[in-house]
This record gives sequence, C-alpha cells and structure tokens, in this order.
Amino acid sequence: MNNRFKALVTGFIFLMAACGDPGNVPKEYIQKNKMSKILVDMTLADAYGNEVSALTAGAVTDSVRQENVKIYYKQILDLHQVSVKDFMASYNWYESHPDRMKDVFEKVQADIANRKNKLGNPVEENAPVKFRMKSFFPNADKAFLLPASDTVRPFIKRQP
Repeated sequence: MNNRFKALVTGFIFLMAACGDPGNVPKEYIQKNKMSKILVDMTLADAYGNEVSALTAGAVTDSVRQENVKIYYKQILDLHQVSVKDFMASYNWYESHPDRMKDVFEKVQADIANRKNKLGNPVEENAPVKFRMKSFFPNADKAFLLPASDTVRPFIKRQP
C-alpha cells in the first residue's frame, strides 16, 4: 500500500505540474497586458489608415493603404520594443490558446470603449468646434481650414 500511495502522490504532482495555471502565458511570449496594448495601437492604426484612405476620395489604392498600415504596425512594435518575430510567435501562440486570446481581445475592446467614452458626444459643448458645428452645418468640416494630417506622426511617440 505504501508503494501505491507514493505512485498516487507522484502521479498527482505530475498532473498538477502539467496543468499549470490556465490563465498564465509562458514567459517566452508577450504577456496579456502588453499584447492588448499592442493590439489596441494596431486597431487604431488600421482605423487611421482607413480614415486617410476615405479622406483622399479614392486617391489612395487599397494596396497603398495596406503598405502604410504595415509601416504603422512596424512603428507600433518599435514603440513597444517588440520584434516582428516575437510578436508573430506570440500571436500564433495566442491563436492556439483561444481562452487567452479572448482575454486579450476583451482588454482591447474595453480600452477602445474607454477611449471612445472619453471623446464624448461630438455635439456636446466640450467637443471641438469642428464637431459642434456639424450639428448646425453638415459640411462644417469643409468650411474651416484645418491643418493637413501627417500620416506618420500619430504613431511615432507615445505621450506618457
């Protein structure tokens, strides 16, 4: 009976070691918080690329827009001090672990929703003039001289 007890305890220890913590990410991969921050920035870069493409009224082809977004992605990875290779390895690992990928995407959604809530309603009093005027004049954005948009600047330096 003593040998059976030792075998049972040894088996239990191996089972516990094999299972590990289901929420943990191995150290060689990007952790959930950092991965979610990277994906938030990439989502914003994608939206920015689409917005610039829409504002140019067809002057930018989809392939050019995709190349610009790739440049933004590389800048984002540089900001987070992550190599493309490490990001892809981590992203592939998360894809093979959907429960952890779900956690990351929930953080991404919460961050973007929080940012959207901070912007508020565009017609509120504290909104920029461009948005407040749209409630009265639908084409108000064309009536003001706005500075030209720089396609590289938004993702070069993050404010602390």
